[in-house]
Amino acid sequence: MKTAEVKTTGVANKTDNNATGNSQKINNLPVSTAFNDKKDEPKKEEVKAEATAPQAEAPKTAEAQLQAEPSKKELKEQLKEQQERKLADTVKMVEVLGKKIAQRNKLENTINNIDGFTVAQNDDKDDMASDSRFARCELVISDDEGNEFVTKNPFIIAYVAHEVRELCVEKLKEVEASIVISL
Repeated sequence: MKTAEVKTTGVANKTDNNATGNSQKINNLPVSTAFNDKKDEPKKEEVKAEATAPQAEAPKTAEAQLQAEPSKKELKEQLKEQQERKLADTVKMVEVLGKKIAQRNKLENTINNIDGFTVAQNDDKDDMASDSRFARCELVISDDEGNEFVTKNPFIIAYVAHEVRELCVEKLKEVEASIVISL
């Protein structure tokens, strides 16, 4: 592989030096004298103007801060709005808790009715087998259209009563766990 070497003539270097205003070279490289020139330094008047600019802005920012701070009237309105929101949140929480407590009461009543019914059936049929204790019972399931499911099978009735009670107990545990006052 060949390496190409570029040779520069002294004429080119002189034009470069004259163009930049540098006549000094170190290791054939031009030396910059830009840092020696005082033309780039700002005048003392400009420095003073820059120093006084933040001081002039200080009163403006103080005025802006005073305008940004709410007045007593605005503070009272904000406080009133916060109190109204707190009241609305409290009322909403009480309504939700009231519904949960009503649901809890209904579930407890259903469980008590099933327990009372089962105990009454057991008292009447002490001498019979456990599956025949609902022998004189009837289970009726009906819908809004008048369709009905009716059975007198004591085994089915005992099973349905047991399952309904278990479902109500599980739901009661869920509802009671959700009744919490959080402030």
